[in-house]
Amino acid sequence: SAEPAPIGFFQAFMLPNVMSYSIAFGFFKLVNYAMFFQLPIILSSHFSPSSANIISVFYSVGMMPGGIVCGWVSDIYGGRRACVIATFMGILVPLLWVFAEFMDIIPVGILLSLLMLMGCLVGGPNNIITSSVAADLAADPSIGGNSKALGTVTGIINGSGSITAAIGQLAIPVLYNMGKVDNVGYRYVWYFLILCTVVGTSLMGGRI
Repeated sequence: SAEPAPIGFFQAFMLPNVMSYSIAFGFFKLVNYAMFFQLPIILSSHFSPSSANIISVFYSVGMMPGGIVCGWVSDIYGGRRACVIATFMGILVPLLWVFAEFMDIIPVGILLSLLMLMGCLVGGPNNIITSSVAADLAADPSIGGNSKALGTVTGIINGSGSITAAIGQLAIPVLYNMGKVDNVGYRYVWYFLILCTVVGTSLMGGRI
């Protein structure tokens, strides 16, 4: 029998929860990009450039088991992936606040542990949204089990997330300059990341 044709972009975008997950993923990806690209620069205000680069690697190391941990927690939650993501993001918020308030005095050992934990908390939801969540959304009954929808839905989520994250990156130097004027360093940047985490989690409120 003839295979069903791939669904269109707008048809995929209008599937239930695709839009909210796309925007939510954008905020989560913004947090990830900010940590991945800006962290060495932020740390260089307290450490030498070489030490800052080495320390920032621990965030990336923490991201590696993030997907595995997220999948394990998803099994515990009975496959309610939105609840898993909300749990991970809920734990991330106070850690970002700790960095905002106490980064200048955090001992190196605790700093490394926190970065690894934050990498796991951010990496897990990022992986699960672009894999399991995308598959769940593409399985909506409205498209009659068309498996070719998966690639379109995954592309929409990834593309929308990258656009949101790229635009959000423009705010970081502005916030840093504001913090520099107020003599608080990168504190406003951390508060911005907290806001992004909360907004992204709120967008999934209907699925939790």
